[in-house]
Amino acid sequence: MASHRPSKRPRLLAAQANDGSLPRDELEEVLLRLPSKPLARLRTISHSWRSLISAPHFVAEHARRCEADSLLVVPVYTASPVDVKLVDMASGAVVAQLDSGSNGRFVGMSGSLLCSVSGSGDTAAIRVLNLATGAVTSIAAGTSAAGGMRTSSAYVFGQVPKTGEHKILRVYTSCDHSEQSCEILTLGGREQSWRPAASPPVLVGGTDISRHRAVTQGVVHFMTSDRAEYDGIASFDLATEQWRPTLLQGPLSSDGRHCQRTMLSLVDLNGCLVYVHHDYRFKSIDIWVLADQVTWLRIKSLRQGSVLQRGEIMVQPLMVLDDGRIALWVAAPNGIVRLYDPRTDSCRDVVSVGKHCSTSVGLYTGSLLGFMK
Repeated sequence: MASHRPSKRPRLLAAQANDGSLPRDELEEVLLRLPSKPLARLRTISHSWRSLISAPHFVAEHARRCEADSLLVVPVYTASPVDVKLVDMASGAVVAQLDSGSNGRFVGMSGSLLCSVSGSGDTAAIRVLNLATGAVTSIAAGTSAAGGMRTSSAYVFGQVPKTGEHKILRVYTSCDHSEQSCEILTLGGREQSWRPAASPPVLVGGTDISRHRAVTQGVVHFMTSDRAEYDGIASFDLATEQWRPTLLQGPLSSDGRHCQRTMLSLVDLNGCLVYVHHDYRFKSIDIWVLADQVTWLRIKSLRQGSVLQRGEIMVQPLMVLDDGRIALWVAAPNGIVRLYDPRTDSCRDVVSVGKHCSTSVGLYTGSLLGFMK
């Protein structure tokens, strides 16, 4: 007798064929566990499924749970409000182009949230946009006692992994660059107001050059601007809202006299803190990863001639793709996503965003459902 083979058709289709056999709340729970692309296809099954999957509350909940493939977020300053492009780094396809609703400068991305700030001082307007749902949170500039210096300020946006809380750290620098103070705000908190935070243990950079700071696993890392601590990195823990007591020493501490800070970058690469050195003496781009709290490992040394073209001076690693290629961002002069293949020591440009894009970019890791029609 021939054996009976179970059908390979998804159980969800069987549930739909026997409409009503699965309660709506249970069906919704099952659908919320699926990635965005299968959900977009399942919307075509029936009107009721389209209505459920397209409902704002479903899209919002899917965005909260989803761990999507990372998309590059590029603010483009060709109009006011600023346009935001979401780019698939493997193919170069522009998945979505959105109106940010703000004409401010880009602060950072965390999950599906984009933070921007316009103006300065007491007139600053801070805006957090959920790219997946379109929800907007506006934050008053305000100030705590720590912010009374009335000087230049820089903003950093990040998330506490254990609690899921998003926080904004603001660093004030005095006019003579001799002192700094900090304050912090928890997004969605009961009062959502600024409160004082400890000052950094040394003067930190990254307040004017975004590539001199990076947020990894809920910790904000700043390159120091103190000449005595040339290769030091000061770290602020968003969970405890405290600076770590000791500086992290970078991998070039013994060779600092041959290096300028403009050649250095800190990057969050696939959840790890990465230190990038453009070494123009040896025409290489060295990429170091922090293996533990103190040890740096050089994971790659790229030939500048393989990665940079005429007129380009700086590249930023974005992420390592599943096939081992490294996605790179070349901000100037044209805003290019470039894929480097270590197996062939060669590069391929996948998309050019244009001359008016931001030098700072982020990664979107939320649901793609809201972008799929």
